Amino acid sequence: MGVVVVLLTLIAGAVLVPPALHWHAGRQDAFLASLGSTPVAEHPRATNPRSSRVHRRRRIAGGLLVAMATTLVVGLLPTFRALLIVHLFLVDAFIAYIALLAHAANQAARPASALAPTPTPRGGATAPRPWVSDLGPVVPLG
Repeated sequence: MGVVVVLLTLIAGAVLVPPALHWHAGRQDAFLASLGSTPVAEHPRATNPRSSRVHRRRRIAGGLLVAMATTLVVGLLPTFRALLIVHLFLVDAFIAYIALLAHAANQAARPASALAPTPTPRGGATAPRPWVSDLGPVVPLG
């Protein structure tokens, strides 16, 4: 059981420490830029924030994949069968992360008109929603 705790600690450290260092470096750069010692445009992350987000997301997904493969291979050894539980946890975390990325991509791709609420007329009746009107009439079975 102690081995599982050590491995979980190493995995958590590998996942949590690099973003914390990245965050700290970003805050340090922002502080130096606020003092006027270095212009923000010279920093490569400031030129294209989208590519840094994509790079960060790929690193997180790659780290989860490496952790999943490692726990699976080591968990197949008879001594470390408990790591298969850690492997299942990592699989769940990977699936959840990919689902969150897909949800965020769908929200970003949605047109602005779909996000805005439909205005109500003065009479108090609400305008029909386009996704409800496409269904047609409801007919009972039998």
